[in-house]
Amino acid sequence: MTQSIKNRLINGVIWSVADKLISQFGFLVATLYLAKLIGPESFGLVGMLTIFMLLTESVVNNGFSQALVQRSHALSEEDSSTIFYTNLILGGVIYVILYALAPHIAQFYNEPLLLDISRLLFLIIIINSLTVVVRAKLLIIVDFKSQAIAGAVATMLSSSVGIYLATAGYDYWAFVWLLLLRALFQNLGLWCFSRWLPQLIFNINSLRTLFKFGSNLMLAGFVATLVNNLYVALIGRYFNATNVGYFTQATNLTNFISQFISSTLQGVTYPILTSIKEDSDRLISLYRKLVKVTMFFSLPALFGFAAISDSFVSLFLGENWIAATPIIKILCFARAITPVSSINMSILSAVGRSDLYLKVDLVKLPITLGTLMVSINYGLEAVALALLFNVAVSFFINAYFPGKLFGFGSFEQIKAALNYLIAAFLMYFVVRSVSLDSLWLDFLVSIVIGVVVYISIVWLLKDDIQRMIFSELSKKISKCEQ
Repeated sequence: MTQSIKNRLINGVIWSVADKLISQFGFLVATLYLAKLIGPESFGLVGMLTIFMLLTESVVNNGFSQALVQRSHALSEEDSSTIFYTNLILGGVIYVILYALAPHIAQFYNEPLLLDISRLLFLIIIINSLTVVVRAKLLIIVDFKSQAIAGAVATMLSSSVGIYLATAGYDYWAFVWLLLLRALFQNLGLWCFSRWLPQLIFNINSLRTLFKFGSNLMLAGFVATLVNNLYVALIGRYFNATNVGYFTQATNLTNFISQFISSTLQGVTYPILTSIKEDSDRLISLYRKLVKVTMFFSLPALFGFAAISDSFVSLFLGENWIAATPIIKILCFARAITPVSSINMSILSAVGRSDLYLKVDLVKLPITLGTLMVSINYGLEAVALALLFNVAVSFFINAYFPGKLFGFGSFEQIKAALNYLIAAFLMYFVVRSVSLDSLWLDFLVSIVIGVVVYISIVWLLKDDIQRMIFSELSKKISKCEQ
């Protein structure tokens, strides 16, 4: 790895982490507080609409955004402006369709309140469609500083309004307005930092070229989103809003940790991977290191959260949410694997094999549907266990083509992560054995013990990734001291 790539990678990671810590962690704290105020049932009403939001976002954002980044070496103003107008039209059309379907969505869940909630909340689709090109341009130049600032300001402003509305008794509307305002403020911030404006250009050849690559990713993103969120939709259909609240909260918490790791590393490395895709040796070397670094962080983070989930729910959500704890534990083990699966899919996209990306997601769809239809008859914990099974199977499916193309398949990845698996399992059982009278003391001591145990075991195993990370940190600290 050359020094310039290393510097871009490190600086990108630093600002990406800052973005996650300030904006996304701040958003998580705000939603936890709101959930405590409004309760599982009201929280679940918004959760019922999650699948529709995510599916439409996958159509509007996923394909063309990655297509623009993948084409970064030859991206023209015609490409950018064409995709801007395409996404704006697409977002508007999708909103009109969902607006018309709102009564049927409310009827599907047997929740009349969803009619007005959905029609307001779905405006986020149009708002986000306006910044697909802007985000792609910032990604291409690995500018996470602007995204971090925009995200932080948006989170603070929207959270303030949302919390005020919740304390004033606006119930689920507080959550709806928090989500809507956060999208609005964040996108306004990105436009201010980007300083890019679309020109009055629409080139059909640009659209064809980018659509050829982006359509596979768009469809693959749609399928993957459907696979990952069908659980919440069917829980809302077969159970009630309270159960959706439990499952949505468990999903949000575990997804936050998992996506914090995967989006930080993947968001920074994807434009770099695409820029060196012609140099196979450097590409494979970075890919292998990325998988190991991801495992180094994801396994202890999710295993550790599973170990402290009981005290976490009691402290931050309250007694109304205790029933969500078993779901959180199961989903923690599922999401510990997810970041590596995301990298395996990302490498296919980076080298221009979006066709393989699509094939992999289509293979997983019938497996997910089958296990879900069986598990839905046995309660929430059975559904969570089905999701864990599907994630484990998906890991092997996702790693198949990278194994063929780069000689680093599922078993090689498990072998590379063996140190972290051993350390994370041992850490989990040690933390679970901690039991103190004070809930806060138990929570804090458990975290400290978990970190110390994990780092110590990995150090004793003489892991090269840990030593590399510590070395880079010490260099950064030395520079700051000078």
